[in-house]
Amino acid sequence: MSEETGPIPGSDTPDSLRPGSGPSKFQFSPAGQVLMNYLAAINAAGDDADERYKIALAAIREKANDVIIEIARQENHCRARDYATRWGLIYAASELVHPAALPFFRSVVLTPIPPEESSEPHSFSTVAEESILRTTAVDGVARLAADGSKEAVDALFDFLHVPSLSVKRAAVQGLMGVRQGESLRGRIEERLCPEDKFLLDIKPIDVRKVTQISDPERDLSDAGRKSNKPITPDLPDRAARTDTRSGDSKTIVQGNDAPKGK
Repeated sequence: MSEETGPIPGSDTPDSLRPGSGPSKFQFSPAGQVLMNYLAAINAAGDDADERYKIALAAIREKANDVIIEIARQENHCRARDYATRWGLIYAASELVHPAALPFFRSVVLTPIPPEESSEPHSFSTVAEESILRTTAVDGVARLAADGSKEAVDALFDFLHVPSLSVKRAAVQGLMGVRQGESLRGRIEERLCPEDKFLLDIKPIDVRKVTQISDPERDLSDAGRKSNKPITPDLPDRAARTDTRSGDSKTIVQGNDAPKGK
């Protein structure tokens, strides 16, 4: 294995990402190897984690045209419920910030979300997971649009017709985030149905400005304080993501697409 295509020293490649392990097999091509390195670096820990991530990111960007083909191949053959790997692949495509990724993003976003498969959607929702994958792809398109891609802007307008509220929210924010985005408000409003026009007023929140709860048990009842159950927010239909690897410090509400329990 050459130095160019070998794994990053010290990287902990998950078993599901190792060549020959399960349905998802990576090719030992330069593109396949740097992609595998990048996916391992996403979850790397340790003092040198950031440096390893930067090296892996530079490597996939250097081979962007080939890497996006490998990403599409891997996502297509990935197990449907392997949401962690699928998300990693889509996120890797967004970090390429390359126009070659646009067809892949469109395919992900415009593929209808399958019906809910979970018997307990309040604890785990396949619809919520699928929504997160699609909003991650929309974010990738939004980055291309912000770089001046007219095709990416057109794609974001197409996404306004997707039934998922999460996808529409991400598309609206992507359009409003481009240069002269405010001038697109009228066109966006025309594409949205009346009950969705509130999306134009939603703003991304800097995670550093979110109110921090210093004492989460302050308002609990005595019974609640004595309970051994973990304290979890009653937000089964939302998924928040904080993205700090690429320099963004923001909290994004991924959506309300998970079905409500009865």
